[in-house]
Amino acid sequence: MKPTVPRRFLPAALLALACLPTLPAFAAAEDESPLWDFVRGRYTLIGRQPDSQATYTGTATIDRVGERLRLTRTVAGKRSEVFGTVRRADPGEAWVLAFKWGNKQPMEMVCLVGTDLDNYARLTCHWGKAGNPHTQPGMEAYFAQEPWDPVKP
Repeated sequence: MKPTVPRRFLPAALLALACLPTLPAFAAAEDESPLWDFVRGRYTLIGRQPDSQATYTGTATIDRVGERLRLTRTVAGKRSEVFGTVRRADPGEAWVLAFKWGNKQPMEMVCLVGTDLDNYARLTCHWGKAGNPHTQPGMEAYFAQEPWDPVKP
């Protein structure tokens, strides 16, 4: 006797088969962290040098350039530009921003992203020489400037 599939299951089976090739495309779109867009903007920053109590303030902007984030900082009138990415802190852990710079002395900064009371990004970062040979890493906190812009009449 030949096995048969009841006709009522045939449309559902065909629909399921038709959807199979599109599943990887949906999964790839969902794998990108929303932080890529959430962290873009203008910031005021406050920081502390590694292994020191010396503090500083400045401004920064974060924008997306292709598959990287560009962090442009101005501290004490000196402008610098570093590039980074969004990645997992460890497999299954929180999404973080990771920046690297420096040729002679490799440096790195990892930032945890939260929100402020107005639902803008708030970044808290540790930074210093790659491999963290410091007793205390440098720290920076980034505060979004958008909620502070004056309201236009």
